[in-house]
Amino acid sequence: MKVINKMKIWGMASLILLGTTSCDDFLTRDNPKGVTDDDFWKTMNECESALGQCRSWPHGTYHYTAPNMALLHLEGNTDNEYFLSNFQQQVINMGNGSLTPTSGGYISSIWEYYYIYIRRCNRFLEHVNDAYFTIEKERQRMIADVKVWRAWYHMQLLLWYGRNDGIPIVSTALSGEDIYQKRNSVEECLEFINKDLDDVISITDDEICPFLWDEGNRSRMSRSSALALKMDLNLQFKRYDVAKEAAKKLIDSGAFELYYTTATDDDPGKNFRDLFNYTGEQNKERIIFTNDGLKEFWFRCMGTILGGQGTCAVLKSLVDEFETADGKPLTSLSPEERLKLEKNPFYMDRDPRLYCTVVVPGDSTSISNYKYEPFNESSSDYFSKTGAVRSGYMLKKWLSEQDRASGRGSLDYVLYRYAEVLLDYVECLVELGDWKNPDVEKYLNMIRNRAGMPNMDKSVYNTQEKVRELYRRERRVELAFEGKRYHDIRRWGIGQETMNGPIYGAYNPNTDAFITIENRNCVFPKNDSWPLPQSEVTANPNIGQPIGW
Repeated sequence: MKVINKMKIWGMASLILLGTTSCDDFLTRDNPKGVTDDDFWKTMNECESALGQCRSWPHGTYHYTAPNMALLHLEGNTDNEYFLSNFQQQVINMGNGSLTPTSGGYISSIWEYYYIYIRRCNRFLEHVNDAYFTIEKERQRMIADVKVWRAWYHMQLLLWYGRNDGIPIVSTALSGEDIYQKRNSVEECLEFINKDLDDVISITDDEICPFLWDEGNRSRMSRSSALALKMDLNLQFKRYDVAKEAAKKLIDSGAFELYYTTATDDDPGKNFRDLFNYTGEQNKERIIFTNDGLKEFWFRCMGTILGGQGTCAVLKSLVDEFETADGKPLTSLSPEERLKLEKNPFYMDRDPRLYCTVVVPGDSTSISNYKYEPFNESSSDYFSKTGAVRSGYMLKKWLSEQDRASGRGSLDYVLYRYAEVLLDYVECLVELGDWKNPDVEKYLNMIRNRAGMPNMDKSVYNTQEKVRELYRRERRVELAFEGKRYHDIRRWGIGQETMNGPIYGAYNPNTDAFITIENRNCVFPKNDSWPLPQSEVTANPNIGQPIGW
């Protein structure tokens, strides 16, 4: 996606920008001396070009382009990760509760750019019928694509900036004083976004919008894309019946399945391992993904001794969440056994996903000719050195030796996959009081078994609260660093307990203590949402900051 680098804000608001050149400029700007609508919207080719400027997925790692979020870095706003770098300081501020409306960075660019992209979508929808198409179904295909994109942008803005307050709905290409909009209610936002998604889900002609595009056209939005977004949106706002229905349609479609590797080694976690490397990159578990979304993973996440920046430090809180290999949570062990495992995750066999997700101290098998030694003061990996991973736990998910030489790669970043659909469906059943439904056990066991874990113990998980506890733990370890934990914390109302107090890393044998990284102080419901850029609130008299800001 092109970066707009010449802009000025009309009326000091960020919904409309003025400019002069290129397709993306034209879609975003109203320049009386530039190309007119009558000149531009003539053929299918112009519309296809315009459609390309309506797309902007977030990535897994930093890509230098302002509209794109780095979701691995934003995991630093959760109890899974501590993010540390010399860029995007506001991510650190979000995590520890020191963020302000003037912090800039992501909190400004996402609000600004996503409304730019919404306006591009609106201009497209307003003018696509003016163009000549030799194939009418191509016009309808593009309209469906853009409607899902418009829903996506509104959904993200609602989750980041208006979880309790709503956001302005923008359904037309605004001009003049119309740009100074007030917030719509959360309910109004949900109705608007669901309507755009339902318009696409209800399409019956596969030539216009199939349930799933073929591999060569996976960048296009499909009916399953719309269903995944509808499922997630309504789950976030506890509309469980709606989310459940969307998830069930995805399950019943038969279009997706949990990935199983063709590898024949004896690693019990090989299915989960290969799902996140080049071996299993093209699989039937993916629903929505970003091409090359992890091309900077090695450079950003590995320590300096491996040519990286060590930005993503895995926290003890997440490591302790992985069960023992026989399915016992650490909280069920004796204090002595639990402490031994906390100090040394290798002390006892654990959930194989732990060793597929985290490089722990002493690991000498994850990377050839390399041993991770964060407590060796003579090593560049020593946890307090510049460029070393601050927690003593390094991120392993997506790590591939193939990327070592260049420090770059081309792995896709999956935003929605089938395992999440199963987990969402289970959550809906549990929260609707249907926790005894056989599908709860069935789908949790499918996910656990694929990862090399035993079935859930029904003698232990025999109440709604206990099943909820298992489900939430399963979701956290399965989807770690996939951009889900931030929203889970807010949906479940656990921010006060998870985002306050000291955060810890690995056990340091030199000091006989766990690394203490920082003290967090996130106030809720204030931190349910990001603050708006202060310049936006100053310019627009009709909008205020979210609750608490």
